[in-house]
Amino acid sequence: MSQGSVLIMDQNRDLAQRIALMLHQQKWTSVLSFDQKMAMRMLKGSRFHLLLFDAYDANGATIEHIDQIRGEAQDAPLAIMSDGGGRGNAITTAMNQARVAGADFVLPKPFNPEKLKNLLADTNAYHRARSKDHNVLVIEDNEDLRNDICRVLKQVGYKVSYAANMEDAFFDHNLGLIDVVVTAVLIPGIGGIEGTAQIKSDFGHCKVVAMSEGVDATITAVHVLAAAKAAGADALLPKPFTMHDLLKSVAGVIRAKDDPAEDLAQAAVDAIFAR
Repeated sequence: MSQGSVLIMDQNRDLAQRIALMLHQQKWTSVLSFDQKMAMRMLKGSRFHLLLFDAYDANGATIEHIDQIRGEAQDAPLAIMSDGGGRGNAITTAMNQARVAGADFVLPKPFNPEKLKNLLADTNAYHRARSKDHNVLVIEDNEDLRNDICRVLKQVGYKVSYAANMEDAFFDHNLGLIDVVVTAVLIPGIGGIEGTAQIKSDFGHCKVVAMSEGVDATITAVHVLAAAKAAGADALLPKPFTMHDLLKSVAGVIRAKDDPAEDLAQAAVDAIFAR
């Protein structure tokens, strides 16, 4: 599944194709255009998550047409890239002009996959900041419980998606756009402990609510959830739980996310271990 779509505008076809390959390696799709007129035609017929335009084409400077681009781009941010004709001072000048003209991001050429990855992360942050909804991803292999959780979260206004395991979550969903992950710990595959650690490492903006029952009389829910906490979980829910407890935990980590000074997620964790 694609993480998002990018419209590339670069008159250097070989470079445009190399950028498209780098995007593909990041699980993003791309559409190529080679001049501003072609790019504008693409914008009229499709929506994109990001516009990645060279500072110039054969018809002149892209920044002279930013208002027109904005008019067609809807909510897609605009990134301007330039090599300044291979001269360092010229690159700086072009980047500064792009910022002043209203580009959301600037990207000096040449750039490597890591620089592009950072731009894609900034793109996701751009869209999260403008979203009116909080996006929650539910990871649970018990279909009945998963459906119940999703239904209740939707009823109170969250935008909800789901997966049966961590592998599906990473492959089928753009975690860069997810605000909260509600995950079972004891699930097939890489499991909730390793998955939580990976989410917190790669998508630090995500809050994680971990939920679990015990394994047996010796390894209780508290032990399992302690491991999830150590992996980075922001709130813990021992199974079975009420939907009121679930909603309280999700609301708590969202409030803590919106106002880090008010660490309600930690308070929820402490409350569980105080029981």
